[in-house]
Amino acid sequence: MTHIGSMVVATVFMVLAIPVHAEPQTWRDRAIAAVRPGAVVARRGLDNDPITQAILFWQGGGRWSHVGIAVQLIPEGPIYIESAMPGSGTRLERPEIFFSPEQASDGEVMLLPEEAVDAVQSAAKSLLGRPFDDQLELDDDGRKLYCTELVALALHIAGVVKHFPTRSVGSFWPQKVIAPDDLVAAVLAVK
Repeated sequence: MTHIGSMVVATVFMVLAIPVHAEPQTWRDRAIAAVRPGAVVARRGLDNDPITQAILFWQGGGRWSHVGIAVQLIPEGPIYIESAMPGSGTRLERPEIFFSPEQASDGEVMLLPEEAVDAVQSAAKSLLGRPFDDQLELDDDGRKLYCTELVALALHIAGVVKHFPTRSVGSFWPQKVIAPDDLVAAVLAVK
């Protein structure tokens, strides 16, 4: 191989070896900055998380695997995301944690009409501390909650959305549940 040929091969190798970084922070920064009290938030978990993959598969390839509601515990105080998680029930996280690279590969913030914000926050806060519903039962009057059930119940109590679509998980799960993608679609339909 000639000297020039070796230089070309070396240059091509170097260019191919330079890591190309997409802008993963773009959606993350935008989502975190958009969080406002009363907003419904959705995230897609990580591709290597089996629970995320199971939820997405069950939705037929869906986009979202987890949802929550932004609440402000005291006026002018920090904003938190309230969501329901296995092992901890309904809990609060800062938006930076909810949308962190360790938990999310995509996210969206859906603002509700201004006149609904106080009622939604009040309803969500009243559900704080409830245990996680590993049976995914919608007919237990909210004694235990899973993520979409928490958001749906808060929006229902606040009078924002009356009905949410439910779907079967399959023959192995006896009751119908609210899927993250279906909940997001219902929230986006709110005018």
